[in-house]
Amino acid sequence: MFSMLGPAGSHGLQVLDIYAGTGALGIEALQRGAENASFVEQNLKSCNEIKKNLERHNLTSKGTVHRCKALQAVGRLEGEFELIFADPPYELNEFEPLFTRVNEAGLIAPSAIAFLEHSKKTKLPDMLPGLTLSTHRLYGDSAVSVYRSNKFITGAGVE
Repeated sequence: MFSMLGPAGSHGLQVLDIYAGTGALGIEALQRGAENASFVEQNLKSCNEIKKNLERHNLTSKGTVHRCKALQAVGRLEGEFELIFADPPYELNEFEPLFTRVNEAGLIAPSAIAFLEHSKKTKLPDMLPGLTLSTHRLYGDSAVSVYRSNKFITGAGVE
């Protein structure tokens, strides 16, 4: 996923890691120069693991952990995010209601790119609220759908 961001990678970006699990994606973005990251995870054990991983990598000041369900997190988040990761459990397909709320809350930056990981059996639409599908890749039983902000100036697509 990070190779799809181009030469600048995640440097200087505001990151949102939804359904964060261990926080691996958000933490990697921070290690690659992201400005800060907000992690959304409902499992207490996983939230504690994210905090430990932030401490382990000296990134505590750049990461905020929100323990709640993804659909409830929107009201707790502030600012616009340029890099969004969403990797829910495969049986949970709530991308459309989630991004409806994210879009309505103004959390999608004009230059935002979103990486949505899901089962290869799940067909996501060409457009989600605030986002347009840029590319779709299969990796075994998994798929990654990459979306760009609807405000993004076309011509610099993701490969």
